[in-house]
Amino acid sequence: MKQEKEIIFNGDFEDSEEEDDDQSQDQESDEELNKKKKKKSLQNTNKNLIMNVSDTQYPVVKFVGKMIYKFKLQYVPYQEVNNWDFCWTDNAVLPETLAKMQSHQKINHFPGMYSLARKNHLGKNLNKMQKQFPDDYDFYPRTWMLPSEYNDFKQQFGKAKTFILKPEASCQGKGIFLTRSIESVNPTEHYVAQRYIHKPLLIDGLKFDLRMYVLICGCDPLRIYLYKEGLARFATQTYIVPNTNNLDDVCMHLTNYAINKDNPNFIFNSDEKKMDVGHKRSMSSVFQLLRDQNQNVDQLLEDIKDLIIKTFCSVQPILQQHYTQVDNYANNMCFEILGFDILIDSSLKPYLLEVNHTPSFTTDTPLDQYIKKNLIADTITLMNINLKTKNEVILQKKDEMQRRVLTGKKTKLSNEEKKQIKLQCQRQRDEYELQNKGNYELIYPCSKSYEEYLQHSLKLYEEWTGANIRRNQKKESVQLSQEPQIKSQSQPKKIILEKRSTLYKHVQSRINTNLFPTSKNEQNKGDEIIQEGEEQPPNQIDTIPEVDNDNFFPYEDYQQQSLESIKDLCSYTEKRGRELQILDLIQYRKADNRLNNSHIQQQNIQSILSPLSSIKGVLQGIAIKNVKQFAIRKNNKNVKCSSKQMNESEHDKQQENSSKNQIIPSQQIYQQGNAQGMNGAYLKPKVFSLKLSHPPKGYKLQSLPLLIQQNYTKFRYE
Repeated sequence: MKQEKEIIFNGDFEDSEEEDDDQSQDQESDEELNKKKKKKSLQNTNKNLIMNVSDTQYPVVKFVGKMIYKFKLQYVPYQEVNNWDFCWTDNAVLPETLAKMQSHQKINHFPGMYSLARKNHLGKNLNKMQKQFPDDYDFYPRTWMLPSEYNDFKQQFGKAKTFILKPEASCQGKGIFLTRSIESVNPTEHYVAQRYIHKPLLIDGLKFDLRMYVLICGCDPLRIYLYKEGLARFATQTYIVPNTNNLDDVCMHLTNYAINKDNPNFIFNSDEKKMDVGHKRSMSSVFQLLRDQNQNVDQLLEDIKDLIIKTFCSVQPILQQHYTQVDNYANNMCFEILGFDILIDSSLKPYLLEVNHTPSFTTDTPLDQYIKKNLIADTITLMNINLKTKNEVILQKKDEMQRRVLTGKKTKLSNEEKKQIKLQCQRQRDEYELQNKGNYELIYPCSKSYEEYLQHSLKLYEEWTGANIRRNQKKESVQLSQEPQIKSQSQPKKIILEKRSTLYKHVQSRINTNLFPTSKNEQNKGDEIIQEGEEQPPNQIDTIPEVDNDNFFPYEDYQQQSLESIKDLCSYTEKRGRELQILDLIQYRKADNRLNNSHIQQQNIQSILSPLSSIKGVLQGIAIKNVKQFAIRKNNKNVKCSSKQMNESEHDKQQENSSKNQIIPSQQIYQQGNAQGMNGAYLKPKVFSLKLSHPPKGYKLQSLPLLIQQNYTKFRYE
């Protein structure tokens, strides 16, 4: 492999197979060409890998694939065929393309890399992180996106400051200009404005920047390599601090190769062995020059690595979201060589200017030919693009298909099994890359932790996409289930009855527990009667049965003192009107029976009944008799009663009429021909219709069946 990499590349390359294909296309018809394309797409060659170069313009890429790695070059658009093994394109890749790829195929771009490559997206993402980490994200000039941030940008003028404006999506220095006045900026055009760095580091009196090549070969998790060699691009005019007279001199303030190469002062490099000559030099020669000047280059490199990692942390969730290949546990189907433009100031602090998703691979000079040829070759080696790896992946897929045919089901892996497979693939990848990284250096993962930046970036992405809403709802539901059910007495327990089943349980628990709290005198009196051996009255509850906390709600929660004001209670009862109506009925039936047995409870009936009726009367300023009254009608269609039962019902009716004057009008219930059992429950009628005789305006109540525990009598609540 080392001998193959020593093949000299002179900047030009012509593929003979491409010429043969062009000649054959001129002679053959379109139908024959389509048939050949289909046959080629169905053929699986085991001799050489297929490298698709239909969408690249750089000869050095084709030279490395053909001459060094012996790939078979394919010139059919990669979107039309799917039999290639490795694709190199100069344009962005869509998520749809990645979804159609097979596990052994690799492509040289990540979908979603616009979040770094476009200047406006890069500025937005870095500004968001800078708000949270102002001291950690100070490695780029202060940036404004125009026209959205025009007003804030306008306020920066008037202090003799210089700004540089760049188009949102441009390259090679096109459309860039410097300004010191707001009048020269069109408020409607889209630009990325930055503070101009007035004191850059100079070599030979010239301003320069570094083109550093960074390889990202994994996004989940991040996996970043830095190439140890790069380019230093110099301006062709001696640097002078910007003023009104030299703002238009782009060859002084801009270091782009495309701008300066046309200047007559530009010196080209003519020997790859002399990398420190000319206006384009090697990065290693610049670092060596700084070391000779007793500059701390090691610290500079550490700052640059930290800068690169933090930049990727700001967009990692976006890249991960677009990387939709869930079966690619090795995390190696995509890779991308990015060009980071780094400017160093006079204090040896690096600044990020921009990120290029397709750095130029032109080879005008021997220095370009040497560096870029080795860069591409080391990248292909590091990504393990070879025939052996392809065959291993294909065999694994065949085994999975055979298992699916035998079992008839697709094997679904658990999360733990997926994690184990990812870890195993990661170990294998680490072992391979450690021995075949060439001139690359792994900078992430590293010993330093960047987890806080990744977590904050994920939070920002979820807020931007709205993905955090459902996650927050799940967290709230989990927290509610984990909270203790018993709260302090100072905070009244909120009653939530959303389903009918919970309402039934609630009413039953109210009947069997402290629905009618008695005073201390009555409790003491009851204890004395029991101690003397007398029988307990049938209507008195001697003990309170144990009730599940989920279905038990104390009576005091409905009382007025548990709420802040009468107005709050009124609104609360309107929301709980359905269950309070049912409880008022049950309370009255029990109170009515107690009134027949004891005159003491007739005096305390006002405190027993629900506060709904009295509070409504006070707030609305109407008579208590006009508040909700209950009327019960018997459904006698299918019920036959004997004459004895009819006489008993008439007797009960007379007793009820005599006790009407002692009962609050809001709780009057009329009985028609029905006998009563213990606790005021009906014995013989099975179906009743319960309704409001004078409902308030706009009050609607759905029909609701109710099951009473004592004798399982059914009510229909209309």
